[in-house]
Amino acid sequence: MNSIDSSLDELAGIEEVPAPWTLSGKGLIVVMRSKADKLLADPRIPAHIHNTLKTPLSVLMFVDYTHSHAGPYKELLYIPGTVQFSEKLGGKRLPTISNIVVSSASSVKNGRINWGIPKNLCSFDVAQGPDGLQEINLHHEGMPQFELAYRGKGFSFPIHTGLVPGFLKTLGQHWQGKEFMYSPSAKGKARFASVHVLQNLGDAFPDLDINDVITALEITRFQMTFPTAHIV
Repeated sequence: MNSIDSSLDELAGIEEVPAPWTLSGKGLIVVMRSKADKLLADPRIPAHIHNTLKTPLSVLMFVDYTHSHAGPYKELLYIPGTVQFSEKLGGKRLPTISNIVVSSASSVKNGRINWGIPKNLCSFDVAQGPDGLQEINLHHEGMPQFELAYRGKGFSFPIHTGLVPGFLKTLGQHWQGKEFMYSPSAKGKARFASVHVLQNLGDAFPDLDINDVITALEITRFQMTFPTAHIV
């Protein structure tokens, strides 16, 4: 158990909020070409996905939800690649979230229950630096966990999940002996971004290399639906 892991005691008494959820906000999507051997050697990638993990591309996302069924909260998540799921889910290979922290205990509890997403609780400090630089610092019980800084650039353009390749539209999670499959939908506005700082400092994420960044999009606003998951 990592020091970042949220305990059941932290979540006791928090109301369950069933899916589906509608959410809105803004954020950042960073597409990376992470190295499989490095990820598989990192103890912060859960052991249960090691055997079938493939990493053609990985994704780091920062999201600032201004509205959700769990209230406003911030989130940082990492998708290292795809993993294999059982015949109960059609033997599919699906992208999976391996590491994720949020600023809301309600999001932790309900993300686990509704979608099997392995959320943990963390504190977020978000500030604007010079020339539009967005600075995000994460910490847990006073210990630094992650630093991220980026700057949006250029004109904005519409985006929606209809533009996403089919094999990336549906995600899967293994959680407490169950398998979850879900297909979020979203639309909004985006523009390209440059990433200036990307550094893991703690237990929450694997060590990521800013030199592995392929491209980044600043999502200036979006509306999203998280549907009820198929659970087996």
